[in-house]
Amino acid sequence: MDPRPVDHPARVSAIVLTTALLVGLHTLVALVLWPFVMPLLWSMVLTIATWPAFVRLRALAPRRPWIPAVALSLLLGGLLLLVAVPLPLELAGELRQLGSTLSEIDPSAMVQALNRVPLFGETLSQQANTLLTDEGGVRSLVAAHQAELVRFATQAAKSVAETLTIIVLALIGCCIFYLHGESIAAEARAIMRRLGSSRADDIFSYIGATVRGAAYSVIATAIAQGTLAGIGYAIAGAPLPLLLALTTMVVSLIPFGAPMLYVPVSAYLVFFSSQPWYYGVGLLAWGVVFVSTVDNFLRSMLISHATRVSPIIVFIGVVGGVLAFGLLGVFIGPAIIGVARTLWHDFAQDAA
Repeated sequence: MDPRPVDHPARVSAIVLTTALLVGLHTLVALVLWPFVMPLLWSMVLTIATWPAFVRLRALAPRRPWIPAVALSLLLGGLLLLVAVPLPLELAGELRQLGSTLSEIDPSAMVQALNRVPLFGETLSQQANTLLTDEGGVRSLVAAHQAELVRFATQAAKSVAETLTIIVLALIGCCIFYLHGESIAAEARAIMRRLGSSRADDIFSYIGATVRGAAYSVIATAIAQGTLAGIGYAIAGAPLPLLLALTTMVVSLIPFGAPMLYVPVSAYLVFFSSQPWYYGVGLLAWGVVFVSTVDNFLRSMLISHATRVSPIIVFIGVVGGVLAFGLLGVFIGPAIIGVARTLWHDFAQDAA
């Protein structure tokens, strides 16, 4: 037994100093990696979602794994560019066109269209007549907000450069994860075991199932929404219903993207087409009740089936994740909620 007394103040000082150094180091690492957080998260999501496909491709060229890694990354890049880049550009063009179209609208025709709406038609037409006629008409209203429309359209066009940067960085991350993902996952499991977690394998399996279920649900939901919207377009007599249905399918890859298309089409049918007003209103009701509802319902059911977690918890994770992280939240929202739920139950059982 060592007769020397233990220097408690020196020990406490060493612990405090070590903790401060570790916190400072992790803070500096976080600051360095912060610009790459979004591409890193996207590369992780894409790698997990497509890992089974990469394993099959790697089996065809076991000695050169970089070939399937680069090929699959390029394929993902093409799909992402096809979905992500045209939408902001199209939105910018549509906003500019909207300004010129609104300035050419005949106020009397709009008032007459509103007057045909039952129950509230007279009130709506009076309010529209006051707004459009007494205050200078549509042209003055558009001129008053033209700067906002142009600014919004310009910002949408600038977002293309940011999107391209994120895609390129995410694809580089995908290549790295394809080649070294297994070793990184093994090290992460070992670290979790050292921290006292006995269910590291279960947590990693859950994260993989959640992300893959979310990826498959995004595709299935987009197909379902495009199909339902196409039925509504055809019944309502919208022009080019098949093209609109395919466009809705692409837009539906973005959370809450379908209303960006069926709402303007409904307004067009009500105000600018020869169809009766109730065709446009019916299309709007169809979109709200069926097209938008199937989004949350189908996505929650598919992720719940993949993870065997309550659809209510999955729904909260999807909606909360989308509100917090945008499209990325569809994948990481349910994973965060599910992992937190697992750790909560484990801690409660250990405490009992």
